[in-house]
Amino acid sequence: MLWVRRVGTRLTRGFATGNGPSRNKTSMTLSISNPALLLNNISNRYATLGRILMEYVDNAIDDKEQEYRENDGYLEDLELFIDLKRVNGALQRVTIQDNCRGMPYDKLMRLVKYIGESEKKLTPWLNGQFGFGMHAFRAAASDLWVKSRHGSDDTLILRVNRDSMEFEPPKATSEGLEHSSSTGTGTEVVLDGIDPAWSVNYNAQDVADEIEHHFERLLSRPGISIQVREFECEEDVEGNIPVKTFKCKAFDYDEVEGSDFVMESDKLKLHLKVSKKELEGQRARVFLLGRRINEIGQIQSFIRKSKHKQQLWSHPQLLGYIEVEGIEPVITRDEFKNNKARAKLYSELISLEDDIFKALQAELSKQRTVTYEAIEDVLGNALRLAVGKLGKLSSQRAQKFLNATDDLEHGTLLPQPVSLEEKVKDIKGEGKEDSPERSNDSEKKANDKNEKPKGRLPPVSIRLREFPESSSGIVRRYMRTGDLVEINVGHPDFLLRLKQKKGRIFFTDRLSGYLSNIVSASYNDHIYDKEGKEPTRDVVFDDLLKHSSKIEETLKKQIPALQRTIESIAKSERMMSEIEEIPDSDLVDDGTIIGSLEQ
Repeated sequence: MLWVRRVGTRLTRGFATGNGPSRNKTSMTLSISNPALLLNNISNRYATLGRILMEYVDNAIDDKEQEYRENDGYLEDLELFIDLKRVNGALQRVTIQDNCRGMPYDKLMRLVKYIGESEKKLTPWLNGQFGFGMHAFRAAASDLWVKSRHGSDDTLILRVNRDSMEFEPPKATSEGLEHSSSTGTGTEVVLDGIDPAWSVNYNAQDVADEIEHHFERLLSRPGISIQVREFECEEDVEGNIPVKTFKCKAFDYDEVEGSDFVMESDKLKLHLKVSKKELEGQRARVFLLGRRINEIGQIQSFIRKSKHKQQLWSHPQLLGYIEVEGIEPVITRDEFKNNKARAKLYSELISLEDDIFKALQAELSKQRTVTYEAIEDVLGNALRLAVGKLGKLSSQRAQKFLNATDDLEHGTLLPQPVSLEEKVKDIKGEGKEDSPERSNDSEKKANDKNEKPKGRLPPVSIRLREFPESSSGIVRRYMRTGDLVEINVGHPDFLLRLKQKKGRIFFTDRLSGYLSNIVSASYNDHIYDKEGKEPTRDVVFDDLLKHSSKIEETLKKQIPALQRTIESIAKSERMMSEIEEIPDSDLVDDGTIIGSLEQ
């Protein structure tokens, strides 16, 4: 058996046989040649600068949590300032200031010296668990400076360099803090020497957005204020006036129009909403102790068990929060540990899936038309042929498919237009129960729907709809959520290629090429994501051309039949509109119409 124990700042390892750790009472020392390098590599698990900064904001909120819980609110407002300093345009330093209790000498030393021994782990309502948060800076900055004052003690200053295995103990100074509580306590954390790769296109707005998303549930508390400021200056010249200031606030779900899903149990509080508009950045998220873990659609351990996967949970019109308790996150706090608590949480969420999915589909169906459903069917089949996903489809069957103009019009690929007489009977509710032919057709369709296709289906589904107004103001051409690709029929580029004359829609070659590119790009992106690939630009471009060319070639052969189907659907819709305008007095008992529609 292998045993490991801590000896000072080193790890000692031995091999135990019989009684005691080692038969001959000898041991061997396991040493880490470069602890700083190991910590730096661990810190690379942080994917964004925003996620790193949240560790230090989190520490400040934790420091006032006991006060908040014991007094049902803050005795003194919790105030945080996050300042970004740019030197000659480049982000050089980020400072986080709070007015909390500050840290005494022993606590400050322990945070830096002892990794993985967080005292917060013993307090269930505190977020810290791993004792690593203080070292998160290593992924993005060269130095960490901590300046803290606790009680009536002197202010302590500590510096940690990520490339050094040693650091000097905190130094005491009579110098006060720039921002502190009414008694002069607080902490100032500085990430200095930000690596250029982390500062590209990163600004105060990004930090404010990250805070609002990450601490959304805590920002709704009274007495908490978080401001993000950005300063710009030339080299060696301090800028004292911020050029940008953002005050973080909680998102108000009551202001959003849509269908609500609310559920509350012992360890779960859920409030989801199917919105009538897209709200990018507000997709359904999971929160633990008021802090975001991740978007539910990005938690892979859940998505693997989910029935509707990203089609539901990553859709920008599904927003809200899922607050959980009693479940442990992994070290980067973007996933959950595999245990019984996680399994119970996932089971509760999955039990709601079907109802939420139906509500989402009902909202999306309002943005679609029968004509676009016809185009979806043809696009789907074109993709099947282009990527060879029809299993063992012979060349003879493929050619038959490409030339199947009759099938395109009469039900194999597109819905068969309903006659005027049948529509009238549908309105009167007649001819449905007594028709063996209709009954047999219904049974056949049901069986066909349940029967699994012999060939492999394409990995993406295609939907055409007009996207609702987006909160970001960006008009997207398409959107991929998991294996669902939705194309915006309201985008100017789509409308420019959609020829319309006297109310008739014409499917043009230009529209065919446009849709081919979108479907190809979406399909390739799905495959790269599914297989974990990060292709070069040359590969991406080659795959795009390869698939879009095949899809476009297939579509062109189907355009004539598709156009006839679109016209048939339009004719049926016009007839249906005319029927709806006919008063009941003009209909006789047998369902026929008195007079002629043409008259």
